[in-house]
Amino acid sequence: MLSRAITIASQIASIICLTRLLSKETFGLLSFLLLAYATVTTLAQIGLPESIYYFFERVAVTAKKNFALLTSKTLFFIGIGASSILIILNYLAPKFGFDVQGLFFPLILLLLLDLPVTPLPNVLIAIDRTKAAAWFNIVSGLLQFTALVLPVFLGYPLKIIVICLAIYGAIRFLFGAFLFFKFLPGESSALPKGILKEQFHYSIPLGISQMLWGLNRQLDKYIVAAFLPVAIYAEYTVGSWEIPLIPAIAYSVASVMMPQLVSLNLERKTSELLDLWNRSIRKVAIIVLPLTVLFLVIAEEFIVLMFSEKYIAAAVPFRIYTLIIFQRVAAYSSMLKALGETKVIIYSAVYMVVINLLLSIPFVMWLGMSGPPLATLIANIFTWGYALKKISNALNVPVAQVFPFRIYLKTLGVACATGLLMWLLKENLVMGHPAKLFVTVPIFIAGYALLASLSKVMSKEDWRGFARSIGIRSAG
Repeated sequence: MLSRAITIASQIASIICLTRLLSKETFGLLSFLLLAYATVTTLAQIGLPESIYYFFERVAVTAKKNFALLTSKTLFFIGIGASSILIILNYLAPKFGFDVQGLFFPLILLLLLDLPVTPLPNVLIAIDRTKAAAWFNIVSGLLQFTALVLPVFLGYPLKIIVICLAIYGAIRFLFGAFLFFKFLPGESSALPKGILKEQFHYSIPLGISQMLWGLNRQLDKYIVAAFLPVAIYAEYTVGSWEIPLIPAIAYSVASVMMPQLVSLNLERKTSELLDLWNRSIRKVAIIVLPLTVLFLVIAEEFIVLMFSEKYIAAAVPFRIYTLIIFQRVAAYSSMLKALGETKVIIYSAVYMVVINLLLSIPFVMWLGMSGPPLATLIANIFTWGYALKKISNALNVPVAQVFPFRIYLKTLGVACATGLLMWLLKENLVMGHPAKLFVTVPIFIAGYALLASLSKVMSKEDWRGFARSIGIRSAG
């Protein structure tokens, strides 16, 4: 979780610096380049990195190194084919007002260097080297920040920025190779026949779902880019994201639990599986829900502080996207993967994309840049319920056993009560946006801590666990 937090913080910091150092039009162009690159990367992975958790529980210990190498080689060759998409985009983008001028070509090199090391964090976690995985993520995040921000700070054009990103990819690849051979040394035994076919059988449904999930996250941006000017697209880019540090809590917990979830499912220990799952949701909820409410309250202040007053209009899509985080108390796809229900993930992704596509275009024409995030919110609510129902069907238990609704709603009520009080306070403060932020945030945190303790949403054990997690030893 700490490594994800640092990585995400470096990405946010790069956006902060870029929005302040670049014009809206230049920032919009760079955002489009990175959006297209992220889309191609998602398409090229086809679920192979995520298959590491599943197959490392099935192949022999002595064959894990060869399986990881096979996955990386496969991703490299897929990347060669996927690079053609960037070439096509290089010639299509100017027709939509984005004058890329060959800037996609250095990103092709980045793609070929990036894809083979994408499974590495999962490999390291699967062999219980979580600290090494954390360091890989931290170093990658800091290198990416440097590659993006340093050339802009020195006054170089976008061409130099994308070249620096390719250099970042080379350094990341070498660092990843060093970690891989350090923690997986020596020879490796042969893999079973047909293992690649079996991996594709598992991964392709998962990969299709990832493509669709990735398309869903990016579809609204393409629609805004097509229907609205580049300057408004830049504002939308700044606002159309979920606070990544908050969902990362649930995803980090899921990554660590994944091998255990797979093991408990294979042993048919359904009650232990659900107990572990529900306990994790409860502990994640007491952190995620109040943070979500907090960012709903301080949306304008946060946007102005992070990206300057000229991007205050981005608070509208930002607030709508923040509403989506209320369901991010668990990584539902992780449970479905552990149960082997990858096709359900595909159906969820299909529903998400179809709903989003059907609603986003009329909504953007009707509501402007607040339309697409509203469509995304509606799609997420539908697929949340669909995922819970499918998990309950797979485990043959009621939905109420899959998700702790009573505890969730109680925690949400405490968070919303605190948020309402802070909203009333904020609206009566006569001061600038940054000053309001620094006044309301500590009061909100103190108020939630008090109400959560009084209502027993957080127990003494929760507080002691939180204290231990930040390095404070409890005298009790």
